[in-house]
Amino acid sequence: MASYHRVLKVFDRSIHDKSVECDYDIHPWEVLINGERWAGKIRLIGFVDVFFLMCYSADARFEKGIIIYKDDEVIRDTLKEAKVKPSDINLDIVNPKEISNDANVLPKYFSFDSQPLDYLITSLGHEVGLKTEYPTSSLIKYQIKILKSRNKVVKKRVRRAVTQHSLLDLLHDAIRLGVISHAEMTAQLLGNFYVGSATDDAMRKYLDTLGSASRPDNIALSNEA
Repeated sequence: MASYHRVLKVFDRSIHDKSVECDYDIHPWEVLINGERWAGKIRLIGFVDVFFLMCYSADARFEKGIIIYKDDEVIRDTLKEAKVKPSDINLDIVNPKEISNDANVLPKYFSFDSQPLDYLITSLGHEVGLKTEYPTSSLIKYQIKILKSRNKVVKKRVRRAVTQHSLLDLLHDAIRLGVISHAEMTAQLLGNFYVGSATDDAMRKYLDTLGSASRPDNIALSNEA
């Protein structure tokens, strides 16, 4: 069996990518995946837009794993391309009030809840392996519960790995680390504002200024190169 590093490579990812937020072992009793515990070593590998949970044995030998999508735009596009209705897999919309108040607001499906002892993540995902294509039936709703670490550094890195990035996080990712392109950053940030609003216009001008200064150093996300 191949190593989980080869599985990551199938998705054009590596633990050496600049966009890696976390690459830690998690004890099996510290994580629940749809209510189940995996036997064996578990590795959490988080990126800006997705995170992986890999079950492995000696010498990083891959046993099984999943990918969880954090970007709502990617989730919507994936569901659309696969012709899968969110209701068919019990994937709930997390912003119904926003949608009811404004018809232009797009549905969001990623959910993150910081509980007293655990992080609870609900989103779209599927099993991974050495295949490059997966059946639409592999797309399912995942609920991941991860016990918070007592180590403050590990706790912070795990949180960044499993949650969506804030506006400031995205600016940090794009400008300082260069892990997402200026166009992607613009789309992400403007998605948080009403199109055509004064804030929207101001943000566009601000991002254009930033982008013109930093564009030579930007590269695409690892799965979009």
